[in-house]
Amino acid sequence: IKTANLPWVSSFFYGKDKMEKQNKTIVITNGDLGDYGLIKKHIKNYGFGQDGLVISADGGTGNALNLNFIPDLIVGDMDSISGTIKSKIKSLNKNAKFISEPPKKDETDTQLALQVALKYKAKKIIIVGALGDRADHSFANIILLSSPFLENTDVRIITENSEIFVINKSCTIKGRKGKLISLFSLTPFTYFKKTEGLEYGLNDEKLYFSPVRGISNVFMENKAFLDIGSGKLLIIKEI
Repeated sequence: IKTANLPWVSSFFYGKDKMEKQNKTIVITNGDLGDYGLIKKHIKNYGFGQDGLVISADGGTGNALNLNFIPDLIVGDMDSISGTIKSKIKSLNKNAKFISEPPKKDETDTQLALQVALKYKAKKIIIVGALGDRADHSFANIILLSSPFLENTDVRIITENSEIFVINKSCTIKGRKGKLISLFSLTPFTYFKKTEGLEYGLNDEKLYFSPVRGISNVFMENKAFLDIGSGKLLIIKEI
């Protein structure tokens, strides 16, 4: 997707505040949200809102409306969005843009939504509705977080009770004492120089891709430090 080839780009932005806050983007997909009230609370706690950019991936537009968000951009092959919802979006947001893609494509609608978000210079993205009863879609959305095109962007999947993200360098992770955190190596192994703040420490050792042994670690403090020598980690923590 090249911004220069998209005629709606220059006409989309309709306010300076929106342009300045688009670095925080919400991507809403067509999975199961569960408790809408709880998801809305998480979104607010993470500092995201309607004043940033809101993108829905195809049928995720229905989820967006249920969360009381009005999408700025609707992306996908439009096979899961009804004409009624399309009309409602147009009536609620005259600046909303529908970016239609052919049904036969290599990318998922979620990937397309993320690619569009990056074209709008998004620096922080949360995805809601990424998981559901389709195991293949859920897995694809989780693995999508490790895509090279997202390496310089803070992207996290938020569910009712979890935050899911990928790291490839040492960092401090915020949490809550007693809450669970699971670590999965996405590379053949991830080498840990040391960890701090976890019940089960990893010091000068490797966490392998399989068999998995990083499930259900526990925050001993309200943060944990992971000193990583090499590798890439998928992290799922309770919120």
